Formats: sequence, structure tokens, C-alpha cells
Amino acid sequence: MSAVELVGLGVLTGLGAGLLAGLVGIGGGVVIVPAVYYGLTSAGALPNDAAHVAVATSLASIVPASVVSFARHLKSGHADLRFLKEWGPGIVLGVAAAQIVAPHLDGQVLETVFAALCLIFAYRFAFPDRFAPVLEAPPGGFFRHVASMGIGACSGLAGVGGGILTNVVMTLSGLPMHKSVGRAAATGIVVSVPASLVAAMATHSSNPTQVGSIDLAIWVCIAPAQAAAAWLGAGIAARSSALLLSRVFSIVLIATGLAMLRSAIWP
Repeated sequence: MSAVELVGLGVLTGLGAGLLAGLVGIGGGVVIVPAVYYGLTSAGALPNDAAHVAVATSLASIVPASVVSFARHLKSGHADLRFLKEWGPGIVLGVAAAQIVAPHLDGQVLETVFAALCLIFAYRFAFPDRFAPVLEAPPGGFFRHVASMGIGACSGLAGVGGGILTNVVMTLSGLPMHKSVGRAAATGIVVSVPASLVAAMATHSSNPTQVGSIDLAIWVCIAPAQAAAAWLGAGIAARSSALLLSRVFSIVLIATGLAMLRSAIWP
């Protein structure tokens, strides 16, 4: 691929990922990682190096998109800062614990289990009227700490952003879809900021455009478009019905589940 084609791929990828970030609160890694990986390998990068750069650069590009998405949902009244205070520390601890435990677990088994859960929940979100919430409100006290650490741990073990799991937990806890999306956007900040810092310090690269595993040239192509699209997507979400958002989220779950299932079966 030529440099112009790579830039175009980055911008289009950022727009798609940002729109999803605003609409349903996910980071967009499910869009960015495969696109960056394809672009790098097409340009001659080694598959292993491309995978590391794709994941790290995706995490770094999620930071501004998550901040913009959360700010827009906050403006719409569908998010609040209290969630970051009450749930953020547990999610960070869960992610950190997952990084310690993950090397000792079978990655293929984890991917298969998470993929199956995504596909199961996809049905629930496709037809939300057929299911009642498990709880009347999100858990508090000790159970909130357990739930938040569970979101972080599962996200870290499965290699996905916490937005997907936050959306599932909040919706099952009786929170309306719009407010669940707002909290999922907040989780993107909690997960992506520390993960990006770790990725920036993890390795040393001779490539002048890289900081650790993060490629700044690719980041510049993706992040601005992603942040702009996240603001637009969050605005669309505020004017959309809960049913539409639920079904868009269902499609995201199907795509994520199938992608992870493929990765587990054909690593």
C-alpha cells in the first residue's frame, strides 16, 4: 500500500471506530486493530511487530475518542463523573490483575469463552423487550467493587476495552441504554489511559515515529478523525431510541464474538 492509501485507511478507520465509540460507548479497537494490522503487513511489516503496534496504537487513539464521547454524553445528561470515582479504581485494579494472570492462562480458551458470551448477549440486546433486567439498579458497596474489578479483569484477559462489558453490566442492572452507553464511554478512559502509558514504556523501537509500541504517525491519521466522529456519534445516540442503540450494540457484539472466535480457532 502507498503512503496515501495508508493515510486514507487510517482516517476511514478512525471515523468508523469513533462513530461506534459515540453511539454505544466502546473504544473501537475491534475496528482499529485489524485495520492497522492489515495496513502494516501490507506495507511489509512482520506480523508479530504489526500486531503489537496495532494494539498499542489502537489503545492510544481510544484515549481522545473516549474523552470526547464521555464529554458529549455528560452534556446530554447520560453520564456522570461519580461513575468514574466509584467504578474507575476497581476497573483499573482488574485490568492490572489480568495482566499478571494472563500469561499463565490458555488464551485460546479465554477467547472462545468471551466470544461465546458476546454472541449470547447479542441476542439479548437485539431483542431487549423480551428480557427483564437482572437487578433494579447497579450494585453498590462491596458488590460494586467486585463488579468493577470483574469488568477490568475480563477486559484485560479477553483483550478488549471495558466499554462492551460495562454496557452489558449496566443494562442488566436496570440502567437505561443511553445511560449505560455514557458509562461505557467513561470506562474507555479508565482502561485506555493506563494501558497506553504501559504501551509507550513497554519496548524500545528504532522506528523514529514510534514511542514504545505506539506509532505516532498512524495515531495522527486515526485519532483526530476518531475523536470527531465520537462527538458526532454521541450526538446521534442522544437523539436515537434505546431500541436502536441496543440493536447497534448487538451488531457490535456479533462482530466482536465472531472475530474472537476466528482468532481462537485459527490463531
